[in-house]
Amino acid sequence: MLRVKSEWDDLKAVLVHEPGIEMFYGVLDPNSFLYMRRFNISKAVDQHRSLQESFKEMGVEVLKLKELIINSSRTNPSFRKFLETTALNYIKFEGDGEVEKKAKGFIKDIEDLDDETLFNVILLSPTVLSHEALGTSDYFTRILNEEPLANLYFTRDQSIITDKGLIIGRMSKRARSRETVMIKLGFLALGEKPIKEISEPAFLEGGDYLALDDFVIFGTGDRTSIGGIVQAMEAVDFDEVIVAYNPVLEHYNDYALTMHLDMYINSPKQGVIVGNPDILSNTTVDVYEKKEKGYTRKKKCSLLSYLKSKGLRIISVSLGEQLLYATNFLTLKDGKFISPDVKRNLNGVKEYLARRNYEDLLNKLKLKDEVFPETREVREEGLDFIVVDVSELTGGFGGIHCMTTGIRKN
Repeated sequence: MLRVKSEWDDLKAVLVHEPGIEMFYGVLDPNSFLYMRRFNISKAVDQHRSLQESFKEMGVEVLKLKELIINSSRTNPSFRKFLETTALNYIKFEGDGEVEKKAKGFIKDIEDLDDETLFNVILLSPTVLSHEALGTSDYFTRILNEEPLANLYFTRDQSIITDKGLIIGRMSKRARSRETVMIKLGFLALGEKPIKEISEPAFLEGGDYLALDDFVIFGTGDRTSIGGIVQAMEAVDFDEVIVAYNPVLEHYNDYALTMHLDMYINSPKQGVIVGNPDILSNTTVDVYEKKEKGYTRKKKCSLLSYLKSKGLRIISVSLGEQLLYATNFLTLKDGKFISPDVKRNLNGVKEYLARRNYEDLLNKLKLKDEVFPETREVREEGLDFIVVDVSELTGGFGGIHCMTTGIRKN
């Protein structure tokens, strides 16, 4: 059974999804698909492959979601049957003529379809629309793909691996709701069954979770509800659970800039936190303490004061660095992490802020000579890091931590 006790446990493998045709739809309509901006898909895919290679070079196994599902379907008859049944939930036939006959024909022929086709049915959720052409025997046929999973490459968000096991979350945005179906298939292909699945009306996303050995932080806001955290607390065993109310940047009612916990806090090493002190100070938390019959609320304070009370050292990043995904790195082992190339993210974030007329935030993007992770504080902590360019991929509104689920040695 998979378990993760802390962010700095040695990374054994990462679960990723290499973007495919679904990203095309996100670039067509970025706002509807929760993207930050339009970007170059070919470059984004190349960057994702380079990220995968970086992990492999560091001895980390790369588990690709699509390959896991397809390979398991080819070798495991019961999994193949489950994949067929799942795919049938996400294809519809509508229009004139023999619609019911076409639907039954698809069901009859499903065993003849290849595994990748079944994967793509779930990925794209097609509706086949056929209309008779008046006066002829022809049909006009259109295929409508209902909410293709353009954000699936952010594999952090659909699940959480706690100190007790796997939780399948529940996405707050309709455009992403089907992603948990895919991620569950991926874990089942690995032979991993969830110990908990978040049920409606609650929401829980993996970017709102940070495990720090004896305590864990859950973020709540636009993407994760209190109800989701309450359900998840049944599947953790930390001494303390911290519920952080994700801050909204002052004067800007834009939840996307701090949509998840990992957009403003992370840990590269035991005893060390990376974050912006002002943001951490303005983040209110409720502290819950483990008792015999569950967790009991202990106190309310700021996130910064709680972290300092635990004796943690803070590596400070500016608000500008935070907006450029400085905290969205992935820790490889205690004291070593893989980081986005923060400077290369500048132009894309500038474009977003300018489009939104966020003049004050634009001014805060003026970077210092030293930019995270290449800063004095990082050097003084003796941290080791690798920098990877993911500047096109961040157009979907996330960094390296967002694009990976870490499977760690514990």
